[in-house]
Amino acid sequence: MEWIDWLREWGDAFYPIAFLWSFFEGETFVIFGGWAASMGILDLNLLILSVWLGSFMGDQCWFWMGRKWGVKALDRFPAANKRAATVHVWLERYGVGFILSFRFLYGIRNIASVALGTSKISWRKFMFWNFIAAGMWAVTFAGAGYLFGEAAASFGETGTKVLVIAVAVVVAAVVTWKSIAWNRRRLDARRLAAAQSAAAE
Repeated sequence: MEWIDWLREWGDAFYPIAFLWSFFEGETFVIFGGWAASMGILDLNLLILSVWLGSFMGDQCWFWMGRKWGVKALDRFPAANKRAATVHVWLERYGVGFILSFRFLYGIRNIASVALGTSKISWRKFMFWNFIAAGMWAVTFAGAGYLFGEAAASFGETGTKVLVIAVAVVVAAVVTWKSIAWNRRRLDARRLAAAQSAAAE
């Protein structure tokens, strides 16, 4: 497979890419990296370290942005403001447990750190638990990819092909799901804006 040859030749470039990817999100990319590690192309420990630091620093950045500009920014986007309110409720209810788990919650992760920045939680407390949470996330998805790769290897070349198809299906499903969710949020925002405009008249 061409991508395997590319990784074997340029595998070291994967780690900084994984760092940048996980800075924003990237579960599927991390799983793919774990799979490559199971084939001996990448170093699993370096992969975990790269995405651990990327995810940690990314959410620290969003937290800082939330603390500095979050309230004003969220007020301009009703849909995001609504999700931020949900984050505050969950933080109040679950505390540290929410910080440890928000990376695994679809539809919340992208806004969670910004929303947490607008809460009363101290930056030191968030940084400590965010570092642990990023490690949990990195180990979970890189480990999942590694185990998938090990399972595929036990079936030989056919297993690898099946896994490629499975990953492609998962990626397509995630992209479709996120697209639908994004369109729904945009439609809800438009409806809310229209309702507010009508009420003002």
